[in-house]
Amino acid sequence: MKILVCDTSNQNASAGIYEDGKEIAYELSFETRTHSETFMPLVHRVMEQAGIKHQDLDAYAITVGPGSFTGIRIGLAAVKGMALAANKPCIAVSSTEALARSCENATATAREETILVPAIDARNNRVFARAFEDDTMKALIPEDAYDADELAKKIKNMPEVVYGTRRQILVVGSGAEVMKKAFERNNVHINVYCAKGAAITPKGVAGAAFANPELISARDVKAAYCAASQAERLRKTEAKDEFKIRPATTEDVGRIMCLEEDSIPHPWQRNEIEKLITEDNKCAFVTEKSNGQIVCYIGCDFVLDECNIGNLVTDEDERGKGLATAMMKHLLEYLKEKGIKNVYLEVESTNLPAIAVYKKCGFKSYNIRKGYFGTGRDAILMDCEI
Repeated sequence: MKILVCDTSNQNASAGIYEDGKEIAYELSFETRTHSETFMPLVHRVMEQAGIKHQDLDAYAITVGPGSFTGIRIGLAAVKGMALAANKPCIAVSSTEALARSCENATATAREETILVPAIDARNNRVFARAFEDDTMKALIPEDAYDADELAKKIKNMPEVVYGTRRQILVVGSGAEVMKKAFERNNVHINVYCAKGAAITPKGVAGAAFANPELISARDVKAAYCAASQAERLRKTEAKDEFKIRPATTEDVGRIMCLEEDSIPHPWQRNEIEKLITEDNKCAFVTEKSNGQIVCYIGCDFVLDECNIGNLVTDEDERGKGLATAMMKHLLEYLKEKGIKNVYLEVESTNLPAIAVYKKCGFKSYNIRKGYFGTGRDAILMDCEI
């Protein structure tokens, strides 16, 4: 069987042509541009290198997750389109299995004594992971999204670890460092080796595809995210009331300064932040966790019916939960009640997550200011009518 194997589930993108497990051509890309820009040209190069056309293929194999929500959607859409156009079936491949099959045990401990843990960093001490017997690829712990400490405890209490038949843990992938710290916190005393630079390769995708060659219609291929989307996480967060937004006080200044210093090349000075909190024509809000920790803040000043937003900053460990969006919407409601009609801000043109938040909240770009944030760092000027 001749297949095109593809992966866009994480930072790198890859594609390859394999026939009955034998490699014909492949390419692995670590370009910083998005997969929407790089993936299809990469596929075309691999197909050309192999001298193969789409009608020559028997199937398409694609990683369906877990991993990057956006990356998975890009790869699935592209592969499903190619497969439907060529009237060929697909093979859905697990990202964690592809990652496991991309790596080889180069330690001194035998494979039959090793537990292999492919782990993808899902942030906030979470990983997408599973555990395999290294020699047989038998799954010992199923694929899912895990709190790193909970997964470390699961592995620690496995019979294979308790009774010593498996005396080494080999963690591979972007979540390796997270798991290493979790093993240390939970006193897992057997040998733990971490390879955080390990990535999914075309060879790994092909190995998983040929090991589980279930052919399905392209229409039936679905993503396996293993986690809630950002919107779903935000709804759950709101239901738990884990975070609350409140006006900033002078007692918050130190923490606000830390947030700025961790996120902004030229953070505001203490006196500037204090003015946001104390002066009548300015305001600042913070998002506070249930434990009292300040994890997000926004500040602005206004004149008559116009407002200019300064900085909107979220703690790095809390990003991806929708806190910035919730904060911006809260501020806009507050400003509307004060009679503000137009809100303005500047955002660096490369700060795509922030731009996405602002657009979601109703902001539109109206100009570009060259070099506003420094040489080669342009500002997009945005406004919102409320």
